[in-house]
Amino acid sequence: MKEKALRSIGAFANISEGSLESLEAITKLRYIEKNGILHYEGEYIESAYFLARGKVEVYEMDKNDNELFLCYVDSHLSDGRLINAFGTFAPYEANASVRGVEPSEIVLLDLQQLHQLVTKNIEISNAILSEVMNRMITFKNFINFNEIYDSTSRVAYILGTSLKYFNQVQRQTIAHELNIKLETLSRILQKMMTQGLIAKDEHGDVYIKDKQAFEALYGGIKSCDVS
Repeated sequence: MKEKALRSIGAFANISEGSLESLEAITKLRYIEKNGILHYEGEYIESAYFLARGKVEVYEMDKNDNELFLCYVDSHLSDGRLINAFGTFAPYEANASVRGVEPSEIVLLDLQQLHQLVTKNIEISNAILSEVMNRMITFKNFINFNEIYDSTSRVAYILGTSLKYFNQVQRQTIAHELNIKLETLSRILQKMMTQGLIAKDEHGDVYIKDKQAFEALYGGIKSCDVS
């Protein structure tokens, strides 16, 4: 079971049998259900967490105790599977919480034992570095996206890049992922409709009505890559 879980993680999919056996020796598996908590912000963390199967959400609490969405880690996508972007191989205090979006299988690698492996095995070292860099870039892009762009620009971004997804999920989910209130999302959509930028079809799905005007206003918004 450990071998299958490790091989399901892209960074470990093609490493040698010897390297895989070394990782298996320090691997523990954990399962969480939908809405189950892997760990809370502020908890003492002693392992690197990799998603083998399922989907989890990484979030933190703001100063008013409101949830701030950070990103998803999703085994159905080809993105990195590292859940926690640890800075060193020493145990640390979690700066975010992790919750299951669906039933998920997690690979736990003890940080101190992992440190010993990466100092001796370049193949494992490269795999871990790739995952860490991927997760750090994701977090950095997300922070920049939220700091640079206002609520309207964030809504425009998801309409311009993920319109099918936007129409498939509940508006509350979209608002949560953009870190805005549901009423704010509704107000922005109504304003865009009044401006003639977007409209709804006979099924109630949103589509971009004036693509040229929409692109002129919001075409320069860069990806946050948080999913």
